[in-house]
Amino acid sequence: MKIELLDTFITGHPVIDAEHRKIIDAINDVSEAIGSGAFERCPPLLDTFLSICESHFKTEESLLEELGYPDLIDHIVFHTELLLKAKAVKVLCMDINQPDHIQRCFEEMATLLVEDVVKGDLQFVSFLVEKGVVDHTARMQVPT
Repeated sequence: MKIELLDTFITGHPVIDAEHRKIIDAINDVSEAIGSGAFERCPPLLDTFLSICESHFKTEESLLEELGYPDLIDHIVFHTELLLKAKAVKVLCMDINQPDHIQRCFEEMATLLVEDVVKGDLQFVSFLVEKGVVDHTARMQVPT
């Protein structure tokens, strides 16, 4: 299963969108490892995924703080909860001899991405448009 960067994932902010692409790539790397039966590659790939997510959350929170986003605290709490979930999922993935656990991890990672981008990030897109940081028409164009 491969995840694509869909129009619904685009915020219109080049840094955030580039980081979303990195998150998708990290998830797809795990999927590729699972598909090829290289389960021993999954734990370090999950570490990479978590690292990319943590960096993305810090970038996003800094941007929103700089712009005076009124729901920043709620968004930080949302990110903290996502990271806790992701770390719990990683614990499930540590047994590389259980391919079904690895597959479940991949599905959880994909869910986390969708939760962050669709549920979390799209809540502040209108704020970015209001602040003039993104052009609402830019959201309709998938970056290449």
